[in-house]
Amino acid sequence: MSQSPLLRFASNAFLDMPGVNTENDPSIFGQALANWLAQRLQAQGYDAGEVIAEDFGWCVPLARKPQRLWLACSGGAGDPAQWRVFVFAEGGLLRRLFGADAAQSIAAAFAAVKRTLETATEIADLREEAVETD
Repeated sequence: MSQSPLLRFASNAFLDMPGVNTENDPSIFGQALANWLAQRLQAQGYDAGEVIAEDFGWCVPLARKPQRLWLACSGGAGDPAQWRVFVFAEGGLLRRLFGADAAQSIAAAFAAVKRTLETATEIADLREEAVETD
């Protein structure tokens, strides 16, 4: 899997209500954040699909050619107002064939997400963290 750096930030605007998260681990929040980001990315030209639950949080499919990208959102690890997001492309044959395109697509989507967070009044303490890759 190829992925962007991790964006961490604080916000009380996306607190999921207790009992809402029935599709994955109830201690992992982020559905409200994923829906909010999906709407804003659609305004920037991304074909953001329906938010889906994963074991680690919530994902937004981002339809971009030639590579299918995903935006991962999670929070609630001890503090329900702390959030983590990153963009990733799935591995496999297509990634090997379009590796350079995947890196460029990930970087472009990451820039759109970061720009969205930087300009939102709901967001505080935005910071970028490098992620170790294989």
